[in-house]
Amino acid sequence: MIFVDGENLVLRFEDMVRRGWVPRSDDFTHVTDTIVWHSSFSQGVIMHEVLRPTYYTYVVGDTQRVGAMESQIRHLHFAHHRNSILPTQLTPRVFKKDNRSARAKGVDIAMVVDILGHVHANNVDTVLLLSGDGDYVPLIAEIQRACKQCYVSAFSDGLNPRIRTVAASFYCLDLTAFSSGPAATNTEGTAQC
Repeated sequence: MIFVDGENLVLRFEDMVRRGWVPRSDDFTHVTDTIVWHSSFSQGVIMHEVLRPTYYTYVVGDTQRVGAMESQIRHLHFAHHRNSILPTQLTPRVFKKDNRSARAKGVDIAMVVDILGHVHANNVDTVLLLSGDGDYVPLIAEIQRACKQCYVSAFSDGLNPRIRTVAASFYCLDLTAFSSGPAATNTEGTAQC
């Protein structure tokens, strides 16, 4: 299964854009403060049969706005194994937030509960976690203690260095999301992870 911390991805993506990274324009979805997605964000598990990818995020607004974001997420797809017959659209988990500046833990908690529920019910053998947040390091360790694989995909911006060492596999999203970076990053303007 794939679990996407949309709040973390959007925050990191938008920080990188502010610093001069240039987003790709091909089949890329970005809704300010809410969604960032490209189908290849899931390529870390392209050889796996993905049962369900769930995208967790917040929306500032009313019930209608929450519904609109759920609909938009439901129409997004992930890269899947060529022999898979399972659906490829994302499953939305959209939480309402009162204002843009408030940092909330609803996404994090819901993800942890869902992941551990599936791991301990033996519904999965591999988890792909899309987030570079160091708060997930104990979760990754628990997934592995349950004899499951945990892969992580994240942007280099704000990436907790422990993530790379505890995950079974790590995939950097920088080159998937951006065509180039700021000149000050390095001579080629490419990814740092």
